[in-house]
Amino acid sequence: MKIPRGSYDNRALKPAWLAVGANADGTPHRPIIRCACGKLAGTRSHHVHADGRVTASFYHPLEGWDKYDAPGCGFHEFLELEGYDGPEFSSES
Repeated sequence: MKIPRGSYDNRALKPAWLAVGANADGTPHRPIIRCACGKLAGTRSHHVHADGRVTASFYHPLEGWDKYDAPGCGFHEFLELEGYDGPEFSSES
C-alpha cells in the first residue's frame, strides 16, 4: 500500500508517513507512520529501504503496543512511502 507524505498540521491524512528531522550533525531520523486510526508509530522494528519500501509489514495490534498503550486498530499492510528520499534504515529489532 502506497501512503503519502503527511504533515503534523494535517491529522486528517491517514495513513501517511512523516519526516522527523535530523540530529544536530544533519543525520536524518527515521520516518514515522500515522496509522489508519491516526495514532503515530515508529519504524524502529522495520527496514526502511531507500526507495520507500517498509519491511516487514506494518501492524497496529488490537491489544496495543504494550501494557501502557491503548488498543490499536488492527491496520496491517506492506507499506511504501510515496516521495521518500531519505536514507535506508535497517531494522533494530
